[in-house]
Amino acid sequence: MRHVKFYGFLLLGLFMTAAFPSDKTAAPRPGEAVESETPVANILSLSAKQADWVFSGAVTNESGERYNYYFELQRNDLQFQAQAILVDAQTGELVLHEQSDSLIDDPESSQWRVGKAFLRFNAINNSWIFGVKGKDRGFNFKVDMLGLSGTNYSRQQDIRNGIELLINQTGRLNGHLQTGENNQEQFVTAKKAWFRQVWVSKPQTLGHPMTAVLCEFNDGGGFYAVNLKEADALRGAVAGFRNEEGTAVPVSQFVTVKKDKSGLWVIHIPSPKLTLTLKDMLEQLNTRHQLVAGLVKGVKPGFCAISLQDIGQTPASPSQKTT
Repeated sequence: MRHVKFYGFLLLGLFMTAAFPSDKTAAPRPGEAVESETPVANILSLSAKQADWVFSGAVTNESGERYNYYFELQRNDLQFQAQAILVDAQTGELVLHEQSDSLIDDPESSQWRVGKAFLRFNAINNSWIFGVKGKDRGFNFKVDMLGLSGTNYSRQQDIRNGIELLINQTGRLNGHLQTGENNQEQFVTAKKAWFRQVWVSKPQTLGHPMTAVLCEFNDGGGFYAVNLKEADALRGAVAGFRNEEGTAVPVSQFVTVKKDKSGLWVIHIPSPKLTLTLKDMLEQLNTRHQLVAGLVKGVKPGFCAISLQDIGQTPASPSQKTT
């Protein structure tokens, strides 16, 4: 499913969704929209032969130190690809980066290991376990999907005929991480995590370029955007913005994501007026990577990840095999 494409300028005509209906939510202005959403549904993507699962957010240890993470696993029939990063929010150091490809002979078990990365779904308690198991660096997180509050809602829709999207915030997260050989394992927690699923429900003859953004702000707010830039997309642009209280607020339909002349990535939201700028910390590691990630400074500090990939394309040959 991976096919890296970099876009000098990406216009995301983003149709806003309201992830947390509330009486305090401001009425949308012209050029903005707010849609109601439905409670978190079943994990429909598990049975799909082509799917993409992403978890992203921030965790805090018992000393109050903060770490940002991004975990992605893609399935294309028997072929799986994984990418994960862990960032020390205090120093800006990239603590961990894992990128692997594997062929899995029995992929229907809902327990996948790709290189050092792993993802498991437990249908009994409706929870996900994901992470990276390295010699002295890694993380192991569990997120709960049961017991979500009545204000935790998800957005599911067809973004193109045969391509489905489901995005929401999970329940509580807990787990452990280790940042180096001389460092002890740390217990970490979070109130929530971003969870994005994209899967193919009908066969696709070609790959479809998709740009997806996930941001977690230090004040507890967040932003997401998914754009399928094709003329026949049913609703190829979806976005959501949540303030520090976790309440959805109206957002302008016109958001731009671009790489400027200095090499920085800029996400501009006209309303509420906000510009997020980040330096890609993965750029020097691999020129062919499909993920842009970095810390955001300024009026809305936090962490953002921009995914650039093709959905629904023909599988390529994997680099290794896992059974």
